Amino acid sequence: MDERTEHSFQMDWEQHVELDSPARLTNHSCEPNTGLRDNTDDGYDFIALHPIAVGSEICWDYASTEWESIAVPSCLCGSARCRGASLGFRYLTQQQVAALRGFVAPYLITTAGVGLGTP
Repeated sequence: MDERTEHSFQMDWEQHVELDSPARLTNHSCEPNTGLRDNTDDGYDFIALHPIAVGSEICWDYASTEWESIAVPSCLCGSARCRGASLGFRYLTQQQVAALRGFVAPYLITTAGVGLGTP
């Protein structure tokens, strides 16, 4: 699918996939408890960044896969590091990219030269 939606997931510059459950039920956070890692099945695995307490919401930073995001124009994550919105990887500072700890879609790193700029 070429079109991005509020529930799509960017896999490459021109490829978006529509998420289904349980991934569709995860939310954005500017200080997430999970990260995404590329896998051998042309998808991503959700990886816990630290132990997650039972009953806690599973969240990830949408900017780790989206060059430009339309899903979170006003962020309500409540984190001390909240950016106010998740506009996408292209709008992250070097410090914010570093905070993702390597859990970034490969197409963003290789083509964008560690983000920050235009493709």
